[in-house]
Amino acid sequence: MCNLKLLMVLGLFVSVLSITDDLDLGISDEAGFERQLREQGFSGREISAFMQEHRAAAQEALDEAESGEFVRWNEANGYRECDRFKTRQYGFQGAGKDCTGCLKPYSYAQICAKFECPPFLPGVIACGFEARRILSAKWAVTTIDTADIENGYRDAFWRLFKYVNRANDQGVRIATSVYTVSKWSLGGFLGQVEGGQMAVYIPSEFQANPPAPTDSQVSVETWADIETYDRVFGGDRPNNLKALTKAYRLLKRSLQLKDIEYDNNMVMTFEYVKPGCGSQRSEIAVVGA
Repeated sequence: MCNLKLLMVLGLFVSVLSITDDLDLGISDEAGFERQLREQGFSGREISAFMQEHRAAAQEALDEAESGEFVRWNEANGYRECDRFKTRQYGFQGAGKDCTGCLKPYSYAQICAKFECPPFLPGVIACGFEARRILSAKWAVTTIDTADIENGYRDAFWRLFKYVNRANDQGVRIATSVYTVSKWSLGGFLGQVEGGQMAVYIPSEFQANPPAPTDSQVSVETWADIETYDRVFGGDRPNNLKALTKAYRLLKRSLQLKDIEYDNNMVMTFEYVKPGCGSQRSEIAVVGA
């Protein structure tokens, strides 16, 4: 399941993201995924099916890596990097430091070719970021308990995972991979989080008649159009917190260079997580003012 996290503003950023960055959902490796499935109460037959899909995804990533298909960094990112960011002032250490295929993000086009992304219109593409207008659609939404972010985040993820996998009134599996988002609302004080939500996009097949969740903590909501400005920070990064905070700083600077205003009360990240080197994509995004 694709895991898409949406996060916040710099001082607050460090305090909350240091928690979520260390959070291990137990789904990255085969043994951890199987253990978590058992802890979540899935049956032996369900676990066997999930593990078969997990292994197939890992093999697919390996096959892609061995196919020899080369994607340039600008294409993988979705935009070109600003020349001013390619200096030591901005932490640039030379192109050779980022040559590994594991660090290179899976392109957004590749992701949307494999599973259904929410409907969107491409916006401006400038150095350091790209814009997308995510169109109105129905999402399954659950609240993240911000009083206990570590457990709240984990619990929210599994509630939505179960909803997608038949915990709904139609008893259907909505998708094998979905576009997942977490949104954090910020208060007026640095470090204050007023609320958090995690959501999954409901594929077009079910948009007209979305299955009702059987868990009272999950609801179906229609979200209005939203303009986002996105910058990628991975790839499979060994230190996602450091990469994420740097990406947020450069995203803000990129928007300032274009005189683009954005909402300081919300920050978002998108993470597509799949077994295998070179199969991940992590983005940070802000919302247009």
